[in-house]
Amino acid sequence: MKSHVLNRRQVAAAIGWAPLAASFPSAAQTTLPKNITFLVPQNAGGSNDVMARAVAARLPVLLGSNVVVENRTGAGGNVGSAYVAKSGPKDGSMWLVTINSTQAINPALYKNTGFDPIQDFEPVAAIALVQHVIVVSPKLSVNNLSELLALARRDAGKYSYGSAGNGTFSHLLMEMLKKSQNVNLTHIPYKGVAPALTDVISGNVNYLVSTVPACLPFIKSGQLKPLAVTSLHRAPALPDVPLANDSVPGLVGELWVAVYAPKGVAKEMIEQMRKAVATLQTQPDMESFLAAQGASVLKAGPAELMAMTREEISKWATVVRDSGMTVD
Repeated sequence: MKSHVLNRRQVAAAIGWAPLAASFPSAAQTTLPKNITFLVPQNAGGSNDVMARAVAARLPVLLGSNVVVENRTGAGGNVGSAYVAKSGPKDGSMWLVTINSTQAINPALYKNTGFDPIQDFEPVAAIALVQHVIVVSPKLSVNNLSELLALARRDAGKYSYGSAGNGTFSHLLMEMLKKSQNVNLTHIPYKGVAPALTDVISGNVNYLVSTVPACLPFIKSGQLKPLAVTSLHRAPALPDVPLANDSVPGLVGELWVAVYAPKGVAKEMIEQMRKAVATLQTQPDMESFLAAQGASVLKAGPAELMAMTREEISKWATVVRDSGMTVD
């Protein structure tokens, strides 16, 4: 288990947001505890962790509370999420900052996640959207998704795709593609996206779908060729890359980061946290920070986030069921 305390650079960043205080209730007007933990159930350094830390560094000036980030990982995010749901404090001092794959995909993948994404949590606010892109090695003679599919059909079973592991977001997106297009592709799971990217670059694996931030440096260096973005809108960092949905209708999958409270946290505290996150999202500095991460602001309060969570649970349950995959 790793924890994080604000360092000097982050404190400076928070101080730089002082003008925000004028548009938000003072610390004396909030009922949140003086010490708050953002528990991230994914590894340090990942998209979720980076964004959680960015928000945590900026919240003290708005809330008057010290905010730290703690990583409690395991079982695809289940360990940390279950801890917040079942064992963590319910007094507003601990909040779950997680991704939709843990909240919406894991319940269909695992026999027992240790938590119920609807019954055990109160949705608070979405933070950001992280887009995914399908990439291939430049050694593969295709320039778009249609050509890739034609190649896969011509030589069924010859081509392979990597993923960050069984049941991960990248794996399920490719399962959607396989089913909708009736193509035979070989799945090569890895322990994380880094080794998968390495093998695609070397040509040991033919293609991969991963986050834009993870792929962008290799795309810019010419080591990877982007074919399509799996979103409803083009990626700002890759404006010339078409949408997968244009070639394969329905091939849409986006990763988003959001804040949830364990069931039992006071409604007024949830509203205070929601308002603080929403305030941060209106600031140009936050937008530019997210853009540098290959992400964008995603605005959604409790009602919208609940609807998004339910929709994702239904969508991915179908994909998991059709694929026949399980993770014990």
